Amino acid sequence: MPKFNKYTQTAVKAAIAGGKILLKYYNKPLTVNFKGKFDPVTIADKLSQKVIIENVKRDFPNHSFLAEEDNNLSCDMENCWVIDPLDGTVNFIHKIPLFCVSIAYKYKNKIISGVIHCPVLKETFIAEKNKGAYLNGKKISVSCVNNLARSLVVTGFPYDRSRLKRVIKNLGNILGETQGIRRLGSAAMDLAYVACGRFEAFWEEGLNPWDSAAGALIVEEAGGKVTDYNGEKCFEKKRHILATNGLVHKKMLKYVSIKQG
Repeated sequence: MPKFNKYTQTAVKAAIAGGKILLKYYNKPLTVNFKGKFDPVTIADKLSQKVIIENVKRDFPNHSFLAEEDNNLSCDMENCWVIDPLDGTVNFIHKIPLFCVSIAYKYKNKIISGVIHCPVLKETFIAEKNKGAYLNGKKISVSCVNNLARSLVVTGFPYDRSRLKRVIKNLGNILGETQGIRRLGSAAMDLAYVACGRFEAFWEEGLNPWDSAAGALIVEEAGGKVTDYNGEKCFEKKRHILATNGLVHKKMLKYVSIKQG
């Protein structure tokens, strides 16, 4: 594993600290509040974010933050940290161990470092621009499957139920062409699993920057490809993403659409 820069090292340290908070509250009774009708939040989300930001600020006190649990934060400076303190909150609440901390560092709007830490599973994915992607210190790469019929793919469903007609249509299109579809409940983990070859592709719409920033870099550094549903790079702005091993990307683009119907 290469010697990572100070930003990546801080991201790893902060992600592990956030993960310890999540483990503290995992399997314990929790009060669950909701942002809207379906989107849950717990004290674990908020305390994990607090600890992550405190860790980053100790090393970089003048940097800015974009984090899920604070609407007052924004990337208004050259140096920005994009944080999801608990991706997979529904899983967390239901005692399903598929959840993680996701942290990305952006410099001048380009993702430089990405870390996804899954505390229960004890897996930490790390990527730094032009230095590759790693899982628990070992280099990872996307799969070499180039046939959709042999591809295991993964997706997620948005809380915005107005999107469901289109989402279900895309789901049906892809189900008919692939070996199988999974739905894990954490976009960050979905991306990490594409990066290490467990899935050939991931697609989802309605995501926020903190859902995909770290994972997108990890996929790309593992040799994969990340675009929006039109094959363009502006997936974060468009809020729909397709991440693949690169070999099935063009084929997957035929079956995902942002058009209603």
